[in-house]
Amino acid sequence: MTVRLVRGRDKAVRDGHPWVFSGSIDSVEGPQDAPVARVVAADGTALGSGLYSPRSQIRVRMLTGPAEAERPIARELFAERIAAAVRLRRAVVPDERTGPEGTTGYRVLNAEGDGLPGWTVDRFGDVLVSQVTSAGLEALRDEAYAALAEAFPGLAVVQSNQVPARRAEGLPSADETIVPPPGGTPPPEAAPFRESGLAFEAEVAGGQKTGFYCDQRDNRRLVERLAAGRTVLDLFAHSGAFGLYALRGGAGRVVHVESSPHQIERGRRAYAANPELPADRVEWVKANVFEDLRAREERYGLVVCDPPPLARRRGDVSKAARAYQDLARLAFARLEPGGFLLTFSCSGAVDAKLFRQVLFAAAVEAGAEVRLLAPLSAAPDHPVAITHPQGEYLKGWWCERAR
Repeated sequence: MTVRLVRGRDKAVRDGHPWVFSGSIDSVEGPQDAPVARVVAADGTALGSGLYSPRSQIRVRMLTGPAEAERPIARELFAERIAAAVRLRRAVVPDERTGPEGTTGYRVLNAEGDGLPGWTVDRFGDVLVSQVTSAGLEALRDEAYAALAEAFPGLAVVQSNQVPARRAEGLPSADETIVPPPGGTPPPEAAPFRESGLAFEAEVAGGQKTGFYCDQRDNRRLVERLAAGRTVLDLFAHSGAFGLYALRGGAGRVVHVESSPHQIERGRRAYAANPELPADRVEWVKANVFEDLRAREERYGLVVCDPPPLARRRGDVSKAARAYQDLARLAFARLEPGGFLLTFSCSGAVDAKLFRQVLFAAAVEAGAEVRLLAPLSAAPDHPVAITHPQGEYLKGWWCERAR
């Protein structure tokens, strides 16, 4: 298949952006169900090849550029990109080590950030959880998984398919076992792993994302560093990972606020799996965070606010910005003087500039003197290609309410 671009719409691809949108395409020659498209400029100049998605606004996800325009999209290419990703993780993740720094849960492949758009893989101990969100990659997955299995021999591979992006591409939504564990037994529903020496479980079957939020690892370590002697309020606590780090860091008390009974139960199991921590200092509150904050009167030395995505589409941005502003205003009001707030947005449609503006407006509304101490982002096993700013989905700020 050959995709020819509209005249004047090839600059982004030449500069290395990995997405070709449907509006940039002038014509398509060849079978519509082909997994790979060769992309050419209006004058026929080859620009590279990528994964084709006939139902998506992102019609082509580029895998090669002009210098490799004729390279086959096959196992060799996947193996090369996976090998580069593994080298990076060995450099930036304390992988497979025991003791206080041991980490066996991390991101193996971060889609466009590792040159493999439409493919995300996280490792949790002896299980790899994969998400394929491109129709073209789904068609080539045998070649891709052969390269992945060769790089991680002996590990089970599960493809987690319950994600909106697959539905948009018309792909099946039932989870699949690609490589069973040794002995042919079914993969576990919850995969145990360690992060910075703490014991966790990833929810392989039916979990959110790939079962655990590896992207917040370094921010959790920051919480551990800040927590000594402080009372901690963990909002949208999920399964309590921030609180576990805070408690290990010497927090006097940790209050988790979470609306899901299922996640609260997971959190309690996580504390039970780390019996060296003083779990009697931990409180779980089942509540809507917005309602809880409006009713709560206590002040805290450290507040963590990590909500789920509030803007999944461009049209949601205005409403989401107001919600983020309300959250920050209420959180600033719950900080004691000299207290810290770590607040985040994982909404890709809310960029870093807007999120900072939201915090400014929230501080004004709260009547709080706030200082921004450092921007926060995903851990380095979630690389972002410099040509693909859309990959920088997680942004946050470490804030102080001045004394």
